[in-house]
Amino acid sequence: MSVTALLAYALALFLAAVTPGPAVFAVISSGVSRGTRCALAFAIGVGLGDIALVSLVLVGLTVVAQTFGWLFIVLKYAGALYLVVLGYRMWRTAGTAARDLPAAEARLPRQFLAGAAVAFGNPKALLFHASLMPLLLDIHRLRPLDYAVILVIVLTGNLVAMGGYAVLSGAAARWFRSTRAARLLNRVAGSVMMGSGVLIATRA
Repeated sequence: MSVTALLAYALALFLAAVTPGPAVFAVISSGVSRGTRCALAFAIGVGLGDIALVSLVLVGLTVVAQTFGWLFIVLKYAGALYLVVLGYRMWRTAGTAARDLPAAEARLPRQFLAGAAVAFGNPKALLFHASLMPLLLDIHRLRPLDYAVILVIVLTGNLVAMGGYAVLSGAAARWFRSTRAARLLNRVAGSVMMGSGVLIATRA
């Protein structure tokens, strides 16, 4: 597999990851309401979830995934519901969550799981990877090392894109120190988080 093909694939994946969508909005909402660490945990969950979808494509299980499409539907609505719940909690704790650092640390596993749920709840990502790979890579001549390189590219692209949003949103949250500003910020973030959940649930 040529270096040129890998670079083209990496660029395409990064552009897809950095394009605003439900996952990006959810990461940003997590950052402005929970802080950088929670947002990074969410971003890691998204990245590892995407790794799982790419792995399905690489081992040729796209057909199996389509056969068990009901599982993706369940994950889709479960992830959407969880985002709505998180958004609602942001509204209830408006003005306090950004300063409650110990509680934020305790939320890291939940943020990670929420990120993974968002990734798994997007069956279109599976089709995206399945259609992109044949365009840029010679999938019939991939070696075991090539599989590993592809997974590293996918994970790195997601972490750089989502991690960037996480760091920027977490930094932005520190600019809003007053109770009134923090309350407004949390309510905006909660609204975006709930909107992301609704968008995931309603899109085909």
